[in-house]
Amino acid sequence: MTPDTFLLLVIACLAVNLSPGPSVLLVTSVSAANGFKAGVFAVLGMTAGAFLHVVLAASGVAAILATTPVVFAIVQYLGAAYLIYLGIDLLKSRPPATAFTSCQPAVNGWQFFRRGLLVDSLNPKIALFFLAFIPQFLNTVETPGFLVSVALGSVFLITGAFVNGSIAYLAAAGAMRTRGRVSAWVQRWIPGSVLIFLGLRLLWQEN
Repeated sequence: MTPDTFLLLVIACLAVNLSPGPSVLLVTSVSAANGFKAGVFAVLGMTAGAFLHVVLAASGVAAILATTPVVFAIVQYLGAAYLIYLGIDLLKSRPPATAFTSCQPAVNGWQFFRRGLLVDSLNPKIALFFLAFIPQFLNTVETPGFLVSVALGSVFLITGAFVNGSIAYLAAAGAMRTRGRVSAWVQRWIPGSVLIFLGLRLLWQEN
């Protein structure tokens, strides 16, 4: 792979990761309501979930699943239901008054890691994306194969972690500067409503 091709790969990965979606909304809402550390755990979970799709795509399993409507539909409905659950839970939540003081409570890292993991691993559209994305760059290497496919997918994961980590920092910093009604809209109402909308859209979206 030439430097120019690799640069094109990085730019394409950044462009996709910057596109609004469930992952961006999740890390934004988690970081705004619970701080940067919680957002980092969510990003790690999303990266693990996306890595699962990379492995499935590289091994050919994702292609088999994509041609099995029943399995694909089950994963799609589970993902939609979880997005709707997260949105409702976010609308019902009440951030603690000390969320952004120097005496923050300990963050339950597994809780936010699990959210990120489930959001990305239960999104079948990510699997289809890697099926279409990775092969475009396989013909630019001398010995394409499983490990090369995973390496190409890992570029997407690294850029995604960078983008989402930056979003987590900005969301946490912005939430610290907002209070009252504005803070509630930033932390709960907007992301919660959009998560529910995305879940409903995925629920009724044709395979």
